[in-house]
Amino acid sequence: MWGQAQQQPWGQQQQSWQPPGYPGADPGRTRSRSTLPLIVIGGVVLILALVGVLGFVAPGFFVKKVFDASAVQTGVTTVLTNDYKLRAVSGVTCPAQQEVTLGATFTCTASVDGRNRTVPITVKTSDGSYEVGRPT
Repeated sequence: MWGQAQQQPWGQQQQSWQPPGYPGADPGRTRSRSTLPLIVIGGVVLILALVGVLGFVAPGFFVKKVFDASAVQTGVTTVLTNDYKLRAVSGVTCPAQQEVTLGATFTCTASVDGRNRTVPITVKTSDGSYEVGRPT
């Protein structure tokens, strides 16, 4: 029949929509993408890299300085023998993983003239210089 409009039942109408910037879209319009997520991700990566470098390399606040126990034992033996003029110094043992902290103290043990003695150690600088006290 000519002249009569056909009605489609509800729900059968078809409409198509495409976001701007896709093929078939209006060429005068372009899709704008937000750069905020990229800036945030870049900032997080930069901060993590900076913390990693400063924490492990530069001042090294994630890295703890510890004494080499065998080097301290050798140093204690040398001081007791040469500076304190003690004879028969042997078996010096110092604790492992002792932190290099200015003003910290710890003790080593040594056999002096066949008797076990404690030797006080005081950390004098943050670079690891220490003072060996007289054995008690």
